[in-house]
Amino acid sequence: MKSTILIILIAILIPNTAFAKRGGGLFGKSERIIKISEVDVKGADGEELFLAYKTTQVFFFMGAYMSDDGYVLGIKKSFGSYYPLSEEKIKSLQESGVLPAALPTYKIPISEWLWGFSLWILLTVLGGLWLIMLPKKKDRNFTSGCNHYFGKETPVDFNKALNYFEKSANKGHSGALHNLGIMYLNGQGVTKNNELSIEYFKNAANEGYVDSMFTLGKIYSGGTLTNKDNKKAMLYFQMACDKGDVEACTSLKNLQNA
Repeated sequence: MKSTILIILIAILIPNTAFAKRGGGLFGKSERIIKISEVDVKGADGEELFLAYKTTQVFFFMGAYMSDDGYVLGIKKSFGSYYPLSEEKIKSLQESGVLPAALPTYKIPISEWLWGFSLWILLTVLGGLWLIMLPKKKDRNFTSGCNHYFGKETPVDFNKALNYFEKSANKGHSGALHNLGIMYLNGQGVTKNNELSIEYFKNAANEGYVDSMFTLGKIYSGGTLTNKDNKKAMLYFQMACDKGDVEACTSLKNLQNA
């Protein structure tokens, strides 16, 4: 995924940086005058003019903002120079016959708009990739934790398992929260701590993890790790039963009939 992000950055940044350099620098503002048609009128200093439209682009390595500034009179043989056209000026030129009653329409190419806001497009793409990567990173830590906990493809190492489960749990992985509860319950890689174990089970249950719901039901109905509380036990058994856990449904029924 990192290589994918790097490729996207290079693919977008290099051409846009080159474009920005051509426009006068990597930071700043540039104006573009695009010809629409010829006009039979001279400028204040006798220059030949043409009807055009103007855009303004603000860039920070890449396009950060772009605006359509409307009609202007471009000056021939003077790149980027123009006379602004106010509504009053346009009306005056139309009345004198220099400009047609209905000005020709123009359409800014989509590529121009894409460049004009390319910085935000890139940030949106990278943000989306980051969001996509989050659950994968979370699952990757959980998988590594399981490998070290169960000795899959590597020797059993509770300390490493604990480290990976904590990383995954910090990102909200319910299975990692449950496994931390198991480790604190059994004192695996940590000092045995029933209260902390129950807290992890509760957090996992709140994230919808069925095994934690059932485990809490057993803990509260058994009364060995904490004070016995059939009301709480039935609550957690009910939660697990609602998720389709058959054993939890049976335990709930037994408690209700006791």
